[in-house]
Amino acid sequence: MQKRPTHLRAGALLFALLIAVIIGVMTAGLLLILQYNRQYAAHTLRQERLQRHLASATNLLLVSGPVDEKDTLAMSLFGDGLDSVSLIRKPWGVFDVGVAYAHEGRDTLANVFLMGPLPMANERYALYLADEYRPLSISGKTRIQGDAYLPEAGIRKAYIENQAYAGDEVIYGGAIRRSLTELPALNSTVLGRLIPYLQHEDTTSWKRMADDWYSTGGRDSLTQRFAGSPYLLHSRDSLTIAGPPITGQVVLVADSAITVSADALLDNVLLFAPCIRFADGFKGRLQAFAQDSLIIGRECVFAYPSVLGLVNVPKDSLIHEFQPVIKIDSASVVNGLVFSHFPGSEQLLAVIRLEKGTTINGQVYADGLLELKGTVNGVTLCRRFTLQTPSSLYENFVLGGVMDGTRLPPHYGGSPLLNAGRKGKVLAWLDKKTKKERNH
Repeated sequence: MQKRPTHLRAGALLFALLIAVIIGVMTAGLLLILQYNRQYAAHTLRQERLQRHLASATNLLLVSGPVDEKDTLAMSLFGDGLDSVSLIRKPWGVFDVGVAYAHEGRDTLANVFLMGPLPMANERYALYLADEYRPLSISGKTRIQGDAYLPEAGIRKAYIENQAYAGDEVIYGGAIRRSLTELPALNSTVLGRLIPYLQHEDTTSWKRMADDWYSTGGRDSLTQRFAGSPYLLHSRDSLTIAGPPITGQVVLVADSAITVSADALLDNVLLFAPCIRFADGFKGRLQAFAQDSLIIGRECVFAYPSVLGLVNVPKDSLIHEFQPVIKIDSASVVNGLVFSHFPGSEQLLAVIRLEKGTTINGQVYADGLLELKGTVNGVTLCRRFTLQTPSSLYENFVLGGVMDGTRLPPHYGGSPLLNAGRKGKVLAWLDKKTKKERNH
């Protein structure tokens, strides 16, 4: 007897097709996920490799010496074709800017940073006073904490202005060493970067690239990234900086004077003028270089790494009829370097005046006279101390000043101007986008 065939319902075929479609979609999804994971893993490995190469490029820049102009190098780290880096080192005031790129295919990572040398252990002393064959006299609440390089005549306690020396020891927590007749020399290459901006000749190359301050100074704000070229603004007269922020790789030069208002917003810019004055209450981070005078008002704060410098222009050094001066008024704080480089006649030695209540966290280099009534948490170098009182003028006397070399942070990085330190250090990361910029 023949068996009757079994017939399936038509809906079963549709169900089978549905199952096949589901399996196909799931298989395709799994394959897509696998491919995405492979791409993500490759991208992650490439980014990690780029980060390592970028760190190596950054370290290569940190161990190289200061430059007088832009220096660019493209190289392969290990010669395998997957480790291309570009190194750019260029001057910025008394510091250097490093720009490191790591490339692989279409991917590029970059670091832009301000760098300077890390002082060595034997360069972290409290005081270096040049030997001019006279002793250092201290009185009142003067305190020297740390090693001190002093003249052969030594140091003595003194009675000045009805005040005797209040301490028990002349040097606390350090040793006394013999100083030389000259201060450690400044780096001539770094000084050479600054002098052209203080010369008034129209033939200087930077003036051909500069825009006039008064034709462009009406903008709301100005930002110039360090990965590009500097933006130069020049005024043949005096200028006043106030209000809108000026940040980044911007150089402001005036042939007469620069006045900085308390509401000015300056970050990492350079200022050059014969005379520069900061109003009471100013806060910012910058490098300011003057030829005749640099006056800091009360309660000003200069963030790290800032520089205040008095620079000698050799061609003009014989025509000065007054004493060049840096004056930092009371309750002001400078985080960085304060220096004077003004060798001249004994009558016109430059003077740095640090008023009572002033604090310098970093380094002070006075190639001339230093009147110290405030506090230096770091390193102090000077040719000679001076003290002006209502009754008299004293030389190599300190009344109430504090020099504490032990307060210089171990991670403090300085400037190659002082020829101190060998290992480079990142002082500040530059061109970092803010949260608001990233959202846009």
